[in-house]
Amino acid sequence: MEAEQIAAHRGTVRGVLLRLVRDSVLADDLVQEALLRATRTVSSMRGEAAPVTWLTAIALNVARDHFRATRRAPQTAELEQAAELPDACDTEGQVMQAEMSACILGHVARLPERQREAVLLHHFGGLGHREIATTLDVSEGNARVILHRGLAALRASLSLECSLNFNDDIPCERL
Repeated sequence: MEAEQIAAHRGTVRGVLLRLVRDSVLADDLVQEALLRATRTVSSMRGEAAPVTWLTAIALNVARDHFRATRRAPQTAELEQAAELPDACDTEGQVMQAEMSACILGHVARLPERQREAVLLHHFGGLGHREIATTLDVSEGNARVILHRGLAALRASLSLECSLNFNDDIPCERL
């Protein structure tokens, strides 16, 4: 794999890291570190996983290293970090959607580490069970269980603080 092929997955890697660290500047720094590590270790890639899976695993390791080094946990997202603020000409619905995104990401941030990573990889990184398993270094069956438990915990957490009705224009309201 060449540097151009590695750089082609930059957006996916950034999306995963941004949701983990909740800081766009830090996410950009970690993306650079992840891509640098990938470029340095490209010769060790065995080809068993898709390139995006391999890069995502490196990105997760970079994030783990960062949190270990700074001895802090990821913080919940502020509205401005979860979604860009809408323009003045945008509708109230878009503001509500941005607030819901921030709320949901806050609940995701409270999940145990493995479950949080699985949920982020699946829903925001677009990875399937096999790629999640490879990234988390677990069996595919275990990846399914981790993701299932993470989603169940997320649903339970949301149900304690939110009233969900997907038939409504605004499906989530705080209790």
